Amino acid sequence: MRPLTRLEIVEQLPGEFLQPIVVLPWWRALLTALDDPQRRMMLLLLIRQSGKTQAMLHLAVSELLTTPSAQVLFVAAAEHQAVAVYERKLRRPLSVLLAWLGMPAAVHFTRRGCVAPDLGAGLEIVAPNEATGTGRTPTLLVIDEARDVADEVFTALVPSVVGAGGKVLIGSSAGPPKGFFYQLIQEAERGAAPEIWLHRGGTANENPHADQKMLGFLRGTVGRLFPSAMRRELENEFAEAGDELIPAAVIERGIDDALGELPSHGGAAWAFYDLSRRRDLTSRTVVVAVAPRRPEAADHLLVASIRVWDPTRAPTGEVPFEEVRDDLASLPRRFPHLARVLVDVGAESSSLLPWAKTQPRLALRVEPFSATPATNMDLWGALLARLYAGTLSLPRHERLLLELRNLRREEFAFGSKWRVVDSSRKFHRDVSLTLAGAVFAAASQPRDPGPQAAVILPAGAQRGSIDDWRARYFSGR
Repeated sequence: MRPLTRLEIVEQLPGEFLQPIVVLPWWRALLTALDDPQRRMMLLLLIRQSGKTQAMLHLAVSELLTTPSAQVLFVAAAEHQAVAVYERKLRRPLSVLLAWLGMPAAVHFTRRGCVAPDLGAGLEIVAPNEATGTGRTPTLLVIDEARDVADEVFTALVPSVVGAGGKVLIGSSAGPPKGFFYQLIQEAERGAAPEIWLHRGGTANENPHADQKMLGFLRGTVGRLFPSAMRRELENEFAEAGDELIPAAVIERGIDDALGELPSHGGAAWAFYDLSRRRDLTSRTVVVAVAPRRPEAADHLLVASIRVWDPTRAPTGEVPFEEVRDDLASLPRRFPHLARVLVDVGAESSSLLPWAKTQPRLALRVEPFSATPATNMDLWGALLARLYAGTLSLPRHERLLLELRNLRREEFAFGSKWRVVDSSRKFHRDVSLTLAGAVFAAASQPRDPGPQAAVILPAGAQRGSIDDWRARYFSGR
């Protein structure tokens, strides 16, 4: 009987329930990368139930049965996982394949793996605490669920693989944005290491054996309760665990699908600008006051207008600040009771603030906002107060909602202060910052109540309620 090729082994080795395997396109690309002498490391970043462990184990078996003197070390994330991979994905399926091929004695099983005596090859499955033992020089190192494997294990094993002229295969779903797996993904995506081959799957699950009902449950139920976990497990994003600034349910409760860009409004209005010329978005948000929608509330705020300028879409690669100035000039016309406009002080504020002071309708309304730990806590605290109180309506603005869902509260100065960061490290706080700034402007200044907002309480009473709520909320965190 002629020897099987690597692809034939992968195709014919059954799954853990002895089901036939469907070789997906990325499996074939992975096999090609393994045989490419220019590739030293292969990375798989895939969502849950996408078949990555099955694919890596099949590739490991193909190495065992086709490569003389191969020494394959398969590192599972924990001891119980190592046992499960050995019993369910290796021993039983491989025994069935060998029996079907009529060569049951070609492989001898050991307590941790198996050996192919005729090839002088071996495969061992271990837990991370066992992986760094002496005497191992793998020609193929496989690390499963790498996000749960310590950096020390990786750094201890990789030199021995390199010394043997071997290769490394690492697979995982996304975890927190830290550790060796996260850093390797960043290197590969930047193209800084051409020796690394990367397959980063999307949010769709291509595995025909995946439990679609369970995935639907995770997205629909668990995702609302634990949005960071959903981003990691099902959306393939690196995100910190927990500590969301605003729970997803609170954000969803604030969305008004009927709300869109308002051309004008007669209520009291407040705005905030966040400026950037090249690196980030320039954005602006306006909120307006309307009659209260809750019996205990003094008023209600609507997000009336959002404007975003993306420098990457401009012909010059820079935000056209003449458009930003024109936008600011239009606000008093669109919102006759515009009370206050805050502009975040930064490198680009000189493009807007001095000009605004020369405009009669803006000179007394436009003010600089200086970001300090204290003012930032006040700014984000004002937004939190509104959302938790149910007195702020949001449009279904994709960028705004993505940013809000990724905000995380991070303490510093020994817990005496906190700041707001992006947990996925994918979105800069642009539109969400201007929303928080506009709400803060409304909470911290006496108002000119417009005709649609005559029931608003004096600023002192409203400001005190938000300050009191914020003090109670953060003292308990």
